[in-house]
Amino acid sequence: MTYEKWEDADRSTNRERVVANFLNSNPWLSRDYFKRFGGKEVLEIGCGAGPATCLFAEYGANVTAIDLTDAAVNLTTANSSGLPVKIQRMDAEHLDFPPASFDHVFSWGVLHHSAEPVKAFSEVARVLKPGGTVLIMVYNRASLKYYLKGLIYLLLKRRLLHGDTLASVQRFYTDGYYHKHFTPGELTRALTKLRVTQISISHMAKKMIPGIPRWLDDVLKRKYDLLLIVEGVRENMAVGGLTGTSL
Repeated sequence: MTYEKWEDADRSTNRERVVANFLNSNPWLSRDYFKRFGGKEVLEIGCGAGPATCLFAEYGANVTAIDLTDAAVNLTTANSSGLPVKIQRMDAEHLDFPPASFDHVFSWGVLHHSAEPVKAFSEVARVLKPGGTVLIMVYNRASLKYYLKGLIYLLLKRRLLHGDTLASVQRFYTDGYYHKHFTPGELTRALTKLRVTQISISHMAKKMIPGIPRWLDDVLKRKYDLLLIVEGVRENMAVGGLTGTSL
């Protein structure tokens, strides 16, 4: 949750470190993204150690942050000290907020770990105001990493002999008990209550395949990497039994 390397001698956290690690590890994101939401009601689902929560709050957003774990709630509470944020332990599949509560919902690398991600996507749409926006990052099943690492575990590490499949071996190198992967089409169809405006493929800062030239790494990452980012908007439609015009 802190983006600190496991082998680092000092894995303590503070706001500056978790924010720097978060931005340095995720080149798709920048401070300019968070600046767009000053004065807006923002919900972050899966706050982890709180880097995105802190960035939204530093640029003037009214932030509510939730996570399923006490560890994340405690980390975000400590790292966001002095910032006007609300932090709660909550299940994304059962959000305890009224309909149309937020202008923007942000979830980076979290909802693919839900037991029922489609239920969480529906909850995101329910708590968004009409015209509200969303950004969700999940794992990309059409990525090169999905197949390369999957085949390494199935064949070279002989997980095929233990009854594993490409889908099940992902548990050996992705975090979380659940590890759902989506293709762009599957993700669009799963977000039935939102209008998808943009789908992007991105990556972590480290190389996709160790030892390859940087130019080849850049080419592969643009088309075939692991992070699938969807941006969307909630239009005036019926959500949770209420019409968009009445919310």
